[in-house]
Amino acid sequence: MHRKSLLRRLALAVVSVTALAVPVALGSSASAAIEGPLTWQVRVGAESPDMAVTAMRFLPKEVWVDVGDTVHWTAASAEPHTVTFLAPGTSLPEFNPFDPSQTMPQGPSSYDGTAYTNSGIIATQPIFVFTDPASSYDVTFTATGDFTYYCLLHGVMMTGVVHVRAAGTAYPYTQQDYNRAGNHEAAAALFAGRTAYHQAKLAYATTGSQVLVGIDGEGFGVSRFVRDNVVVHVGETVSFSTAGPGAPHTVTFGEEPPGLAVLAPSGDPTHYGGGDLNSGVLAPGVPFTVTFTAAGTYHYICAIHDDMGMVGDVVVVP
Repeated sequence: MHRKSLLRRLALAVVSVTALAVPVALGSSASAAIEGPLTWQVRVGAESPDMAVTAMRFLPKEVWVDVGDTVHWTAASAEPHTVTFLAPGTSLPEFNPFDPSQTMPQGPSSYDGTAYTNSGIIATQPIFVFTDPASSYDVTFTATGDFTYYCLLHGVMMTGVVHVRAAGTAYPYTQQDYNRAGNHEAAAALFAGRTAYHQAKLAYATTGSQVLVGIDGEGFGVSRFVRDNVVVHVGETVSFSTAGPGAPHTVTFGEEPPGLAVLAPSGDPTHYGGGDLNSGVLAPGVPFTVTFTAAGTYHYICAIHDDMGMVGDVVVVP
């Protein structure tokens, strides 16, 4: 527990230092002479080339538009996200992949701040049970206000704001300003994630049979097992654990349970010698321990992020 707490503090410290090092990206190149209505571009997430590290951010986090303008969100990572405006007076729900009101588009293509409006799942490729995600989402704003929106999968760690002013108001920033801001925000988050991943690999290099399942920090996630290759003896146990409440992960040996059944545990981890075994979605601070009863090499995956490279092996020797 001490090692996990240290890693989380280091990850947060990396984000804070990186944020201070990033120059203010929104400059003074106001576009007062440009007349609307306009369409503004926002990226949803970002990822490293190997998809190990993802930026859990809307890029940029804030935009200023006029009534009648449209915001066009584009998926920029395989990690699934949503663009979701909650109805006034409602609380952010816990993500439920069984609920089509969360995973499918909801509401009209225009928004006045009065109703639940949701993109459904958007991503750059099919992932997990989301076999047909949207690649983009458009909303036209018809009323003034400051409208906060969320990714339902990642909650308060991934929010954005659209500031809507009256039609004809001079725009304070250009699309180039927003692109520059988004690039800086993405770079900071990915740098923090890569640093946290490196620190975790050093911290867990000598932890024997302990495996860290994913890493979450302020604005980033790491979809990898740390350590992804463990050697133990017959009769010994491997403990898989996740330290944070960010992206959901599983530890799945053998065949994946069909569909959303993979989110629930199945099989007997106390006597495992091959076959199908699944942790279900791991809860923070609750380890999934597997005792191996036969020699061999046992391949496992995160059933949610295996297409992003989140896989590992346990080698059991006599």
